[in-house]
Amino acid sequence: MKTIKPIHPFPARMAPELAIKSLSRLDKGSTVLDPMMGSGTVVRHAAEQGHQAYGFDLDPLAVLISRVWSSQVDDALVNEAAEEVLEHAKSLQMRSISIPAIDDDHETKAFVDYWFAKQQRSQLRRIAFAIASYPRPYMRSSRLRALDVLKVALSRIIITKDRGASLARDVSHSRPHRVMDDSEFDVFEAYSHSLEIVRKRLLEQPPVKDAAITLGDARSLSSQRTRSVDAVITSPPYLNAIDYMRGHRMSLVWLGYRLSDLRPIRSRSVGAERYIDDDSEDLDDIVCAMVGDVDLDDRMEGMIQRYASDAFKIMCEISRVLSKNGHVTIVIGNSCLKSTFINNGCGYKRAGEAAGLVFKRQSTRVLPPNSRYLPIGEGSGQALEKRMRAEVVLEFEG
Repeated sequence: MKTIKPIHPFPARMAPELAIKSLSRLDKGSTVLDPMMGSGTVVRHAAEQGHQAYGFDLDPLAVLISRVWSSQVDDALVNEAAEEVLEHAKSLQMRSISIPAIDDDHETKAFVDYWFAKQQRSQLRRIAFAIASYPRPYMRSSRLRALDVLKVALSRIIITKDRGASLARDVSHSRPHRVMDDSEFDVFEAYSHSLEIVRKRLLEQPPVKDAAITLGDARSLSSQRTRSVDAVITSPPYLNAIDYMRGHRMSLVWLGYRLSDLRPIRSRSVGAERYIDDDSEDLDDIVCAMVGDVDLDDRMEGMIQRYASDAFKIMCEISRVLSKNGHVTIVIGNSCLKSTFINNGCGYKRAGEAAGLVFKRQSTRVLPPNSRYLPIGEGSGQALEKRMRAEVVLEFEG
């Protein structure tokens, strides 16, 4: 089966070939879950193979991207909505536009003023307002899906590696840094082109079956019934690896989110640099699997304890929802904190066993240089650098 072209940039996307390989072992019509779906690689390919796919993520942008990529949509409705939104946006007077998430929140407004130049702010305001004010009462789900396509197209011109609607570079890698004081970027022109790309990819490779996409936390999958899943395929965030929300908030502020809405999501994310909230769990075995007997300062120890706690909660939820003899595939890379190697793979292996899963096998995949997002740092040593250039694939059974 060939891979399917993504519709939006996303950092550290799961390798499609890994998802396809794991899915190919399943019986037709299996129930597949990715509790940390990111941009939706697993759920899209699972639905493509005829499985019932479920995906969860804490990141609102990940949910939007995955929903659009994994849901059938009528292109005629997309075209109709796009024409109406663009016509409305171009006719708007600035004084008639109100975007409460920005205009009524000093912090978010200052953020937008810093990252976007005046011309681009003006054009983005017009498009964002036109999308937000698109008539919604009694709107059918098919039209809501078409409107989601318009939102993804808008996000694509902001979440870019190089030239985009903001004054930053490396936004798509969640490492935005401002490189300009002004810009001549034409938002309207770029938005029209972005719409064409998204529509073309959805038309060339349309989803054959909808996936169920939900905003949710892998550590507490309350909406997923016990023993309801035949396979779990997922790639958890690495410890201290990518701060997804740092880049994604650049577009989310134009989709109705205040920074204060996004900050709790950012701080709760798996892999965040925070101390553990509750140290009542016995995590020594998982922590030891990750770092061995290395002496750690208090800050590092607190971060690792929290990551171990998150890993255990995730694997407990996976164990709960997994059917008897169900399959689990975890794709995880390792981390480096202050030149200390953190074996996330061993941590998840131990967490899975502690959660009652049966470990079956482990394999290693060398990461292509352009797929790595973790800087090693000078003086780390060749052995550590080699270990950081790979990720492990862990397989369990229920």
